[in-house]
Amino acid sequence: MIKKVIKRHAKVKERQNLSLFTLVLVFLVILITDCNKKENVIPAAHIPGIRASITKILISPLAFDGAIVAVEGIAHDVKQEKSDGKDKTSTIFKLSDLRGNYINVSTPGKREIFEYDFLVVGGIYRRAENLIEAQQIEIVLLEEK
Repeated sequence: MIKKVIKRHAKVKERQNLSLFTLVLVFLVILITDCNKKENVIPAAHIPGIRASITKILISPLAFDGAIVAVEGIAHDVKQEKSDGKDKTSTIFKLSDLRGNYINVSTPGKREIFEYDFLVVGGIYRRAENLIEAQQIEIVLLEEK
């Protein structure tokens, strides 16, 4: 009788060990597959301001007037202009989204910005001129996945 109890106990322990082994194996598989993922990087996340799309700003410009915003888009009509009677130059361009909406951008100094550069611009939005007075501009390099 004691031998039967011992055999049953051994079988129960064996089943528990098998389920524990299966659980550990599943956990290891999940751990290994999750560690291989690439981290999603937000372009120019260090630029301060309210992240907003160009469309969102144009729909409600009063809400963003005077606010520090961070906007991404494509540069068009890039020009270098000199201030009246001064030797200071400023870079002026249009920042557009894929829908064709745009916001004018002005930044002091000469910047190396070219047509069709993908940029993230951080600065103060002015509703009256539909203009961002840019304080930070970062060119985002697009890469294939």
